Amino acid sequence: MTDKDIIRKRHVNGLRLAATVGTGINFTGIFVAILTNAGWASELAAQLFTIFTLIGTAIYLLVAIFVNAKNYNYLLALLIFWFLVSPWLRRAIFGIDDGVVDYMNTYGGRGLDFQFIWVSYGMILAVLLSRFYLSLCLIFYNYFINAFYASFIIFNPKTFFTYDHATITTNLYAMHGGIFNQNAVITTFSAIALITIAWSMQRNLKDATDHERSNNLLGRYFSPEVRDEIEKNKDKHDIDEEKEQQIAVLFTDISNFTKLSEGMKPKDVLALLSEYQTKMVAAVFQHGGSVDKFIGDSVMATFGTPFSKGNDAQNALNCVRQMQIAMRDWEEERKEKNLPIVKHRIGVHFGVCFVGNVGSSERVEYTVIGDTVNVASRICDACKEIDAEVLFSSKIMGQLNEKLGSEVVSKFSIRGRKEKIDLHKISV
Repeated sequence: MTDKDIIRKRHVNGLRLAATVGTGINFTGIFVAILTNAGWASELAAQLFTIFTLIGTAIYLLVAIFVNAKNYNYLLALLIFWFLVSPWLRRAIFGIDDGVVDYMNTYGGRGLDFQFIWVSYGMILAVLLSRFYLSLCLIFYNYFINAFYASFIIFNPKTFFTYDHATITTNLYAMHGGIFNQNAVITTFSAIALITIAWSMQRNLKDATDHERSNNLLGRYFSPEVRDEIEKNKDKHDIDEEKEQQIAVLFTDISNFTKLSEGMKPKDVLALLSEYQTKMVAAVFQHGGSVDKFIGDSVMATFGTPFSKGNDAQNALNCVRQMQIAMRDWEEERKEKNLPIVKHRIGVHFGVCFVGNVGSSERVEYTVIGDTVNVASRICDACKEIDAEVLFSSKIMGQLNEKLGSEVVSKFSIRGRKEKIDLHKISV
């Protein structure tokens, strides 16, 4: 999963959360509008507000239920459109009611006290989108729309601010200065706080993306148990640190793969390789190993990277046993389906390797390098000459916790090397 995919996943969740909260708030509005008159003087305004609320609820519900990575941009655009137009539609509906009631001559300056009701609603939903710059724009949009509508009351020639309670209670056009100051401060503070929360969410998103990317990268190489150990003890197990250590290296490849794949469609070849590699990786991870790489029909695995999991040679042997069990089960499955039988070869060696990240600034790979790797690969190749399915070197045999019966092939010449080694042909 790329950074883009991880971020998109977080954005989808944010849009779904905003739509879900919006749905909940609008459902409350629907019940209020249906069960009561909600203070409307105009029947038309009451009906229009009910329709307005139903439309908003339908949009929020649509987004909450159906949003996914593919349609995210379209549904985000729909919700932003609703965020932008809904304050004006709401104002237009209140304007119809105003035509009946004449708010200014009915409520006078006290209408300012109710001007701050809707602004926080829009700002909170904007923050839940989990997109800092978009949230910032929508918060300012709601804030300034509220200020714009409030200005009609504040700058009306009839209204005036006062702190005198007697005047406030007797003069219709008196605006309560204390309540206005309180509402203005709370709204401004809320806007600042929500911007800070949006910024914090953006930072958390980056941290979460880095963490998830790290987990995804670790998951490519290491078993879940090893990955969790690395995450819990980053200081103790720094996989970015290059070092030399003794490890077991295992290679597998499919016997007669060229002949087996001859005449197969490319997608069928890929399916075969994927099924084989899945079985091999499962065995490697089950016994504390790490998958270094796939090379065509071959799998390279290591035991002891990034840190030892006990007796790494013994873990490699246990892995080989599990691989052979998986191959025998697979053989029976393919026989039942009248498919060609798949055989493979395994070579295992033990020794010192360089372990760490190698590559360029554009691409880095965590891998192992050294003579031990080359020898393990050659041992796997030697299975063809010796007619063996599993070959171990003497070095790995000497590390095992158990006495393992084997047929010894003495002083075998490894291709590309002058030094001869003893190999052990093993049946597991």
